[in-house]
Amino acid sequence: NSQKKTSLLPSPSHFLSLPTMWGRITQIAEQLDGNFGDDSNNDDRRASSSNLSSPSSQQNGDGWDDTDDFDDELDFDGTDNNDEVDALDGEEDTDAIGTFGESEGGGGDAWNDDDDAFGGLNEDSLDEDVGDLCTGQNDAIAINLPNKVEFKTALEVKESEPAASTIPSGSVTLDVNIDAATPPPTTNGTINISTSDINVAQSPVTSNPSTVTVSAPGKVLIAGGYLVLESPNPGVVLAAKGCRFHTTVMFRQPFNIGVGDTLGSNAVGMESIPLDVYSPQFDKVFLYRLSYSLGSQDDDDVAIRLQPRHPETHTSNKFVERSLLLALSYIQQSIGLQEFHSKLRQPDDNGGALAIKLRADNDFYSQITHLKQRGLDLTPKNIESLEPFLPCPKDEMGNLVVNKTGLGSSAALVTSLVGALLSFFDVVSLPVTKDDGTNSNNKELHEEGLRIAHNLSQICHCHAQGKVGSGFDVSSAVYGSHIYTRFSENVINRFLESVDAQKGFEGGLDLTGILSQQLRELVNDTTKKWDCAVTPISLPQGLELLMADICGGSESPSMAKKILEWKKNNRKVGFLDDYYWKDLKRCNNKIVSLLSNQLASQTVLKGLQRDGPVILASRTAEQWKKPMPSSWHEFEGSSWDIAGKLLDLRMAFMESRQNLKGMGKAADVPVEPDEQTNLANATMKLPGVVASGVPGAGGYDALFVVYVKGTVTCVDKSDSVRDNIANLWRDFSNQNGTTVVCPLSVKAAGFGGENGLCASALRW
Repeated sequence: NSQKKTSLLPSPSHFLSLPTMWGRITQIAEQLDGNFGDDSNNDDRRASSSNLSSPSSQQNGDGWDDTDDFDDELDFDGTDNNDEVDALDGEEDTDAIGTFGESEGGGGDAWNDDDDAFGGLNEDSLDEDVGDLCTGQNDAIAINLPNKVEFKTALEVKESEPAASTIPSGSVTLDVNIDAATPPPTTNGTINISTSDINVAQSPVTSNPSTVTVSAPGKVLIAGGYLVLESPNPGVVLAAKGCRFHTTVMFRQPFNIGVGDTLGSNAVGMESIPLDVYSPQFDKVFLYRLSYSLGSQDDDDVAIRLQPRHPETHTSNKFVERSLLLALSYIQQSIGLQEFHSKLRQPDDNGGALAIKLRADNDFYSQITHLKQRGLDLTPKNIESLEPFLPCPKDEMGNLVVNKTGLGSSAALVTSLVGALLSFFDVVSLPVTKDDGTNSNNKELHEEGLRIAHNLSQICHCHAQGKVGSGFDVSSAVYGSHIYTRFSENVINRFLESVDAQKGFEGGLDLTGILSQQLRELVNDTTKKWDCAVTPISLPQGLELLMADICGGSESPSMAKKILEWKKNNRKVGFLDDYYWKDLKRCNNKIVSLLSNQLASQTVLKGLQRDGPVILASRTAEQWKKPMPSSWHEFEGSSWDIAGKLLDLRMAFMESRQNLKGMGKAADVPVEPDEQTNLANATMKLPGVVASGVPGAGGYDALFVVYVKGTVTCVDKSDSVRDNIANLWRDFSNQNGTTVVCPLSVKAAGFGGENGLCASALRW
């Protein structure tokens, strides 16, 4: 009957039916009784739960060229054996060059009774009784990636919940006031864009409508600090959901045309095109001239060249420029000289500019100033409410104030830039975000595209930072969350040495034909040298990540350099050296095993989602150890069972922190400063909190928290546990007076697909 509407919802009487409700309760009780008492595998679990007290900037330029993460601070010396540490680089901005060798001599799996060996930790800070140490196993977590990426885990890899897209709805456009008669102002050679001059069009789009946007996530290294530099030690790196670097590529008319901006004449056999890089969040446009050869490239002649169009006033950005040079050189070699020339001439015969727009999600940079300017409290909900791609604040003199949060902005920038150029020139196919309706199921094609993007991005990033780091940040920007084992340093160091040895020319960068061919072979891995390993991992559904942006702490430059010096000078001493490094390996392997095995079973995941928000999230870790209501019966997947596994994970993180803090104290380096210890310890006392600590190499500027999700307080944004942590940090900031702790909106992403490097529908 078309006139009769039938409700699909149950009537109120259904909700009030006591017999029905009681019948369901009876069924559940019978199921629980059937499993109750099966504790054969749980007798020893709670012994590992510890009451041990857990040891719990302003920057220059455009926010890209300074090292902001653990990987940028460390690299290897390329020696065949790992017993020696190379001489340290003396430059202030470039940290240690060296390698970690395998510790020799006695082990030391038992705790040292001397409190000073652990950095003076307060054993009563968490009000817990010391239990047995987690033992863990050195399970092999390694996958060679020679020519094609293959993934495996110790158990069946569980498909993670799709991450929500970080792409804002609609296009985001910064329109800039440009008067052809009056050249835009410049500072140190880079044209400045005032974000107050909005709503006047930029340089117009050319006739070619093609636009490509690719984004890459930031990272958080929650386990494996320092040890990840030494293969085969694993590092657990989580990709940052909601914190991505976006690169858009298209053709536009050249910026600043008509105000004395000319390309000049081409060298014989060379063609040129304007290349403009827009950075609206930093009020800058970098103007380049891209020149490329159309002839044979079998010799030492220049194949490709990048130079500023205003050399007298240009400010160099090595992460942008060196990535552009190597990426475009690889593309030219891959698609051929004529095809490369044809694609660059697609807009029109007169030649448009290859235009690139760089945008970073807010969490890469401190948002404390923006919140204070709006009169908002430092809460997760208010952080989420900020508009996307906020410009960096300025001081009273109009200078940019760049405070980075340590989420790997340089690696995400390089990876998104490389991925966008590869996609724009149709060299690779990448996964796409699901919200644009074009997601493809061509898994093999995407895996090959990610492999090419990974190899090329690693080379670009190492070339830009002037050293070969472990590469975990770039790997996370490509693949998402995973267990990472680094590639051998000698895979790329010889090529980079050859590039650096080029004479080049003043005021620009170039690459010869021979080196361009070597780059293509190295990226394509024709000799199968790349030996890094990537094993999928993610936080179990029901657990979540929260990051703190900490402003006001002391600076800690060259921490890695001092750690390497300490390791080199003390490696023959015996106890301390062996103790910290070997026990860190054990702790990290335990964390890997728990996340990839014990906490990854479907039974545990179902139990965590069922009981996590109501039971586990409402109780402290101390209360997890005590008998609870009937739902805590000891069957697999029960609250009691899950609590035991979470306590194991908590203990492994606490032991890792103690080793890092003890090592830092021995080396006189603030790996986990006392201020961070106090904050992390206080955070770990809150209900629902599993672990807290300093990410990566440690220091003063960040803190991570792994917690059980509580009841939802703001859909897709916050929950009760997250809010309670933020409230604690707010009170800490108010009481401290000099240090401000602000929660970030970033959460933990999964592995692969839109969790890593991917294309999106974001427009110019």
